[in-house]
Amino acid sequence: MRHVKGPKFELKFDRDATCQHTTYRVSIDMSDGSAQHKFGRHLSDIQIAFVLALDKVKTTQRKIASLVKCSRKAVRNALANYTFETFKGRKPRRKYERITTENEDQDINNALKQNPFLPLRDITNILPVKISERTLRRRRSESGLGSYIAAKEPGLRPENVEARLHWALEHVNWSLEEWKRVIWSDESSIWVGVNPGRQWVIRPPGERLNRKYVKKTFKSAQVKVMVWACFTGERLGPIIICDEGGIGANEYEDILYDGLFSLVDDILAIPDNVDEVRIADENHFLFMQDNAKCHKANEVLEFLKENNIPVMEWPAQSPDLNPLENLWSEFKKRFHQRFSELFQYPLKSLEAKYRYGEIMQEVWYTQGMEMVEALIESMPRRCQAVIDANGGWTKY
Repeated sequence: MRHVKGPKFELKFDRDATCQHTTYRVSIDMSDGSAQHKFGRHLSDIQIAFVLALDKVKTTQRKIASLVKCSRKAVRNALANYTFETFKGRKPRRKYERITTENEDQDINNALKQNPFLPLRDITNILPVKISERTLRRRRSESGLGSYIAAKEPGLRPENVEARLHWALEHVNWSLEEWKRVIWSDESSIWVGVNPGRQWVIRPPGERLNRKYVKKTFKSAQVKVMVWACFTGERLGPIIICDEGGIGANEYEDILYDGLFSLVDDILAIPDNVDEVRIADENHFLFMQDNAKCHKANEVLEFLKENNIPVMEWPAQSPDLNPLENLWSEFKKRFHQRFSELFQYPLKSLEAKYRYGEIMQEVWYTQGMEMVEALIESMPRRCQAVIDANGGWTKY
């Protein structure tokens, strides 16, 4: 079947006089919309007929879905439930008498919108009309509402929103070169042996708890490692494996000394054949850290000042503006993949933890700069997203 541009087709069947074989010549007339599917509704008889006819002439399911404008699942269901030779139309669906009036539907719609976090069974208890959870689910669909996993974002006070908007307005017109000189830093916790992403499995029905298909967890052997890292638009900085027991001001100074200062030395390094001296200032780099308690301690700020480290002003509650947050997500996936190749389950021994640190170093330094460069290039878009949200949350 040749692909024909435009909406006008018609459906015809030619059978020879001997009835020994049938020649099908298929074209579809969609000019009146009768064969076009509206998502969320069942296929009509004529739409099912089109699906069966197109399948008969060896049209792919993808192309059938495109022509009828329905999902591929709807095409598969039609082909599974009906055959071209015997299809005479679906059995008429049972019609139920609507138990709610228009005013009651409006009350239901208002209750759904005013209580987005309540389970449906609880909403049925606060409605002026007594309906089942199933009826409420139908009214929700009719209102164009759905049920989704709620997004998790940091809480924003009015002063946070104002600070975010002010920061974005100040930086939205920065050049790529200006963004590249920022040293982005952040800490993150890594659970060894825990897949940071959602794990999908292909299995037969009813085999959910088959050991072959179960994602195993080891609560008694959970191992958490805290790491700190930094990078600029032109190079990866060190990744530091932090000691157990949390990070206070003194521990953070040690991290800066081992991690930040080594990157600063690389940035300020002078080629052997050049006679000049470079001083640490905002013309060469700008250090970014969030507003964690240990970062804002007076001794830490004084330590940075004494070592001529210019620090970027940072709006609180703004992980979406730090590109290192995105890099952590990719890093954790790659570390888990590498861990799974080498170990069956996590161990708590000092030797094992030392080995985990080595793997993290390996994964960090072998990730390359492609993603880092893409994240740096996203900074103007991040700023604009904050401005468009008037200081609120963004997709980043």
